[in-house]
Amino acid sequence: MAPDVRVITFNAAAGNPRITTPEDEFLELPFYREAFAGGRDAPLLALQEVGDGQAKALRRASGSATVLQRRRPGLGNALVIPDRYEVLARRSGYYVLSHLRGVGHGLRGGRRNWRQYGELRMWVRARLRDRAAGRELTILTTHTSADGDLTVPQIAAAFRRARAAGTPLILAGDFNVPKGRERGRDVAAAALLSRLRDMGTAPAAGENIDHVLAAGFEPVSSRLWTDLRDRRISDHAAEDDVLRYTE
Repeated sequence: MAPDVRVITFNAAAGNPRITTPEDEFLELPFYREAFAGGRDAPLLALQEVGDGQAKALRRASGSATVLQRRRPGLGNALVIPDRYEVLARRSGYYVLSHLRGVGHGLRGGRRNWRQYGELRMWVRARLRDRAAGRELTILTTHTSADGDLTVPQIAAAFRRARAAGTPLILAGDFNVPKGRERGRDVAAAALLSRLRDMGTAPAAGENIDHVLAAGFEPVSSRLWTDLRDRRISDHAAEDDVLRYTE
């Protein structure tokens, strides 16, 4: 049987002024250290709201992991890929056409969410060969807008980009869609997310908007790192899921 795949999605909340942990110290968190240490059980890390300090620390980090990043001024997304996986292909970019479509929809509806309209969102995708399992897989991480008019076209664009690279497929990130508490435009966004299977089986702590979704996998176990909130590391709980190949 092929060994299981561990995936962690984590919004590091660099844009939140209440977070007091120095950014370079994020790499001392247990799951960062496991990813860089490598080995059979090392997790794939899908990171959002990575600040400049953490981005520099990731680039300097010693260890066997590969780090892929896409940034805008002050914030970015990253994939940390441990040595169990060989990177076969990589791409990253920004939501441009989907963003413009969402802005147009909002303006036609008489809305003016200028703060969200001005935030350029991004994605990072990698096609990997799992050396331990002898299989290939795709992982894409993203952080979509909190504005419903933008969220729906951005999620649709993320799905297209993820599926274009092939299955098995993991889509992980902060989608700004609360699990089980959808309302308004969140309903349409949640319908898009439901096209992939949710790997997060741990009970949600509050309004959980972080997701690990997949095709070609089934969930094995799941946990939330809720203690990070108390340590002023993030206002998000990292979702730590173990997945099993089904194809």
